[in-house]
Amino acid sequence: MSRVSQFVFPAVFLASLVLVSGCMSGGGPEPEFAEGQPFPERTLNDQHGNPVELPGNARVILKTVEMAPADIANAVLGEMSAEEREGIVYIADIHEMPPQPMQNVVLPRMQARDYSIVVTNSEADAGFLPHEREQVTVILLDDEGVVTDVGHAGSEEALKDMLANAGE
Repeated sequence: MSRVSQFVFPAVFLASLVLVSGCMSGGGPEPEFAEGQPFPERTLNDQHGNPVELPGNARVILKTVEMAPADIANAVLGEMSAEEREGIVYIADIHEMPPQPMQNVVLPRMQARDYSIVVTNSEADAGFLPHEREQVTVILLDDEGVVTDVGHAGSEEALKDMLANAGE
């Protein structure tokens, strides 16, 4: 192997690794998520395939990952009128769910609900949002879409209290 080859091949190999890793990570940094910062804008689809702009006009964003918190969110949202749900966006982070139960059980149940549920297709969709195991994440926004508070609810009562206090 020539002296040029000894230096060129390793340099090309390292450059290739950097390029590939940048492409696989989405090509850029994740949007910053923090209290006092604007909620990162993105468009995701709801359970019917309709696009939902985030944060849009949302004042509250709910996120669930596991089934128990999803049951809590659905119970509370299901008891509310359409008017009471105005300004609330619910994100069901289901991207890791196996395809067969998701398509045959979960998605049809979501589609039967009379409110919009934003669904995720990848970690990039909502993975940047905070999550505590077995909790509903509750993100409060001001009129400009700036994050004013982040909390977690582990029961219907706790979620109802947080939503009631969100309007104050």
